Amino acid sequence: MNKYLTIRLLSIVLTAFALASCNGSDSKNPSENAENTQTANSDSVQIKQSEQITEQHQEQNLDQNQDPVPIEDVKERYFVPSELKYCPQSDEYLFDKFYPIGWSKDGHFAYITEPADEAAGLYFFKFRIQNMISDKIVYEWELDPDEEVETGSVKQMWKDYETVFIEKLNKYGIIQQKNFTLEGTEFSKNDKKFKVVIENDMETNSDFGFEVVKSTQISLKSPELGEKQIYNYTEKEYNLCVGKIIQGVLISPFENRVAVMVKTENCGYEGPPNVISQFLVGTNLTESFKK
Repeated sequence: MNKYLTIRLLSIVLTAFALASCNGSDSKNPSENAENTQTANSDSVQIKQSEQITEQHQEQNLDQNQDPVPIEDVKERYFVPSELKYCPQSDEYLFDKFYPIGWSKDGHFAYITEPADEAAGLYFFKFRIQNMISDKIVYEWELDPDEEVETGSVKQMWKDYETVFIEKLNKYGIIQQKNFTLEGTEFSKNDKKFKVVIENDMETNSDFGFEVVKSTQISLKSPELGEKQIYNYTEKEYNLCVGKIIQGVLISPFENRVAVMVKTENCGYEGPPNVISQFLVGTNLTESFKK
């Protein structure tokens, strides 16, 4: 009996020991799993934070690539420009239309032209920004002639391509003006008088038998300052320009600078009516004069 009890007790002790060993092993696994879970969670947080940082950098890059001034902030400053009729209209001519936009404080001038349609049945449009110090066109956007747009308007073009125009107007610091005055060939600025003078050298076109402009010189004269030449141009071959005159002057509201508007008359591509157009010549009102 005692032997049986001894064996029974030994069996119970061994069973208890085995269970204790198993329980010890099981109690260790949750701890390891917790550590693994914490590590996994930590890695997940780091990845998420990294993704957020990446997204922030992407957003910053997107911000850097946006327009200099967001479109919604400049709509009140930039609006569809109005036409400036620079000369009397007549059914005997075709006219390029002119829409001034504004000046910058460093000598840039922005404007739109609608070139005349010479029986092509198409609509033409040009948006330009011109440096009135060098006279260089620094930016030009025009309708692709291959698109063959039959009808259009400045209002519709402004609506369709507003973001393109506003981006460039902001880039060059153009400040739009509501009203423009085309001064005459004689004008005053800062108590000084000025006069724009044009001289055309003419020659006979051997193919057509009528006179065309061979070369043009434009000068700016002032009783107080003296005189200077601001434009000198010799026409190229196949020239059909029959006349150039000074139509007027646009004065910058920010500088002692003007844009001289030159009106040209060119023979129509297939004869009458002739085409009236314009171009701008810039100059300052303080420097390079000679008495």
